[in-house]
Amino acid sequence: MGVTVESDAEKRETGLMETYGLPLWTYPLTIIFVILFAICVEWDPKFAEDTISGESKFNADKSGIQNYWTRTVYTNAEGGLENYVMYMNTAVMCLIGFGFLYVFSKFYVWGGVGLNFFICGLGFLWVFIVISLVESMFHGAFEKVQINCDNMMLSADITAAVLISFGAFYGFTSPSQIILITMLEIFMCVVNEHIVLKILHVKDQGGSMVVHAFGAYFGVATVFGMGLKSKHLPEKHRTTTYFSDMGAMLGTVVLWVYWPSFNAASLYGDTHVQGRVIGNTYLSICASCVTAFATSALIHRGKFEMIEIQNGTLAGGVIIGTISPFLLEPWAPVLIGAIGGVLSTFGYGLLHPFLEDCGILDSAGVQMLHGIPGILGGLFAALATLADNMNYAFSYDTTWTDTSTFDRDRGQQFGYHIGAILVTLGIAIVSGVITGILIRLPMCPHVDKEDMLIDHDFWNIHDKNHDPRLKKEKKSNVYNNKFADTSA
Repeated sequence: MGVTVESDAEKRETGLMETYGLPLWTYPLTIIFVILFAICVEWDPKFAEDTISGESKFNADKSGIQNYWTRTVYTNAEGGLENYVMYMNTAVMCLIGFGFLYVFSKFYVWGGVGLNFFICGLGFLWVFIVISLVESMFHGAFEKVQINCDNMMLSADITAAVLISFGAFYGFTSPSQIILITMLEIFMCVVNEHIVLKILHVKDQGGSMVVHAFGAYFGVATVFGMGLKSKHLPEKHRTTTYFSDMGAMLGTVVLWVYWPSFNAASLYGDTHVQGRVIGNTYLSICASCVTAFATSALIHRGKFEMIEIQNGTLAGGVIIGTISPFLLEPWAPVLIGAIGGVLSTFGYGLLHPFLEDCGILDSAGVQMLHGIPGILGGLFAALATLADNMNYAFSYDTTWTDTSTFDRDRGQQFGYHIGAILVTLGIAIVSGVITGILIRLPMCPHVDKEDMLIDHDFWNIHDKNHDPRLKKEKKSNVYNNKFADTSA
């Protein structure tokens, strides 16, 4: 037992931006969002906006001209509402899957799940505005974006890249810094996706490159731009507990269950391709689950390491993403997923500590789950375009119906595929470093190194003894002697 003494963190005076940075950022930003939504966003008529037409007719019974209205009714299939279930699955992955995956830290549980929630709310809105701006920029004419299930799923997919990046700077940033990171990353992610999908014509159905690899290396580059090294962090702040790891395992299970939906969500218009994506992802992620457990036991002499199980089991869903629409024999996704599970688990067990010693800080090890498997997923898909002409077609256009309109052969498509990987890494790393530098500016309240990976500066936590920065002193000898006498 002990008496709690105030820490330097509790005595420290904070300025206006440090105390009220989030509302000072958020309220003006909300007003800007309302204005931009009025300019850039509209309803999809088949999804939510009634199509109503009117005319005036003479009605003898009512002695005069009367106005009559007609309304067009669409079915769920015509309006795309049948795909709302896929959107829900994707949203569950973002909010519950990623949210609980990030409760592994002993002192940053609320920050992990809470700020993940905040990023989703902000990101889902901002993506709609960015799509309109980016499409207008590339096409040279202003284009509004429509609200429908397809774009709701797209907003969740792109926001997932930010949630992946959040794992890299997990516990290192203030809420105000997270706002700036989210807005800059989503803009650059949409730019990169437009270049890869619409200019290079390299389809990435499950987002191995444009979501997973982009998010991982943007996040790692952001930490690099912040100038952080592992030696700057108090070691006790990076510990986990039996129960925090159990909470993170819940996030892993949710992600594992819903990953086939994440990869196949946008393909409800092509049943055969969607079924193939679901099946390939299912086989791959099952295989990575098996090999992750086996590899962890190999590394640790018969015992499992929880962080490796939490992440390595999911690698099959990442690595199969780009190649998931391809025509594959069932053994192929099993092999690909097994490779993903082995490499991701070895990455957490051996490569991650080595990279930190080299100065590359990655709080949750997102390179091992999203970065390296994402790049390998792109490479596997590139090689598949060389091996089979039909798969080259799925690389060029996932839902193709006629190859006569294609303007390149399989060898050229392979080259464009490699180019897409390099473009994605280039944009992610350069924009990530710039973002890391920008969030160090005074307009973004920052977190001192000794306060990182701690909830207490941003949440009202009544259990002050949970703060690892607080010093504890023993009770006085008088108290101890009295206790001893009473016990006797």
